[in-house]
Amino acid sequence: MIDKQKKELERAKELFFSWQLHEAYAIFRRFFDRLPFAPQTEHALYLSFFIRCMLELGKERELDFYLNQIETLSNKWRTPELRYQLAEASLLGPTKNKARAKALLNEVIADPQALHLHVKAKMFLAYCYDLEGADIASCKQIIDSIPDSEDRVTQLNVELWRIKIIRDSGQPESAETQLKKFIAKIDPKRDWYAYFSAKILLGGVFILLGKIEEAQFIIAETQKLVEASPFRTPKVQLKALEEKLNVAPPVPEFLCEQGIRSWRLSFQKKSIEIKHQTGAAKLFELFCKKEWVDKNLMAKKLLKKEYVPSEDDNRIHFQVHTLRKILLELEAGSDPISFEDGGYRMIPRLIIREGEI
Repeated sequence: MIDKQKKELERAKELFFSWQLHEAYAIFRRFFDRLPFAPQTEHALYLSFFIRCMLELGKERELDFYLNQIETLSNKWRTPELRYQLAEASLLGPTKNKARAKALLNEVIADPQALHLHVKAKMFLAYCYDLEGADIASCKQIIDSIPDSEDRVTQLNVELWRIKIIRDSGQPESAETQLKKFIAKIDPKRDWYAYFSAKILLGGVFILLGKIEEAQFIIAETQKLVEASPFRTPKVQLKALEEKLNVAPPVPEFLCEQGIRSWRLSFQKKSIEIKHQTGAAKLFELFCKKEWVDKNLMAKKLLKKEYVPSEDDNRIHFQVHTLRKILLELEAGSDPISFEDGGYRMIPRLIIREGEI
């Protein structure tokens, strides 16, 4: 590739990250028109930006055309670049074949001839696991394996991933602190994608922490960024955040007293008991200490072993189901225990009498 083309592609990437998707699309389109005739490494490196441009601008027919071209070429040449392209196409295209995308990305990451694609492939693989919603450990392992980068866009993306994993691991307060520092150091225009993503993530953290006014402010502030924009994803994400805020019900409060033989939980005029030494009591004690509990900790507490998904998921689910059934007797609303990000969250606020634990 000649230097002039490389500079043009880098310029298109900068335009993408400064909200100028029409201009970015025009440059990418000229380059990707050559894909059926002369596939190059750069087609894989810049494919995700081109796909996002087409998705955001509603160019579905063109997207289908280029995805078909990638599929055809990959059947001829099994190069790392085409494997990576096909992985993106498999997940971002209409079929959304996550298993195929993961297999292809693992091939790219294992290929020593594909070092230039390893960081992009790892971040995209983490995204695949994130879509499953139950494997934070795998996401963390992948992101932790990515070294700091001198490329600004890559580094910002990695930092956001690290903060998201903190939130998903049940540490919303720490995530809030990190997000505020992150937002303070970036430029809303130059880094619009990272800026917007961080704002949406912070809004969700505020909702988790019950900071409704802060969440409302974030939504109003972010709305100004996208109200004049023709792009789809920001509007969809913002709408989802608004819906999450609007449907957030009042959090019930359970008064929890620890007796000699059992826990007594009270809500309004109802009360229940959870006998000590039962699986339900052991699980409840975890929720007394942490609002969100991952399966690793549950396995250690309930099963006295390290967590193995294939062996332990059903047993953990049974204990959660048992405790949930007991808590529902308090008639405090809907499901008192929710599955969230590879673990379980206690929805009601537990008020423990001082000195009882």
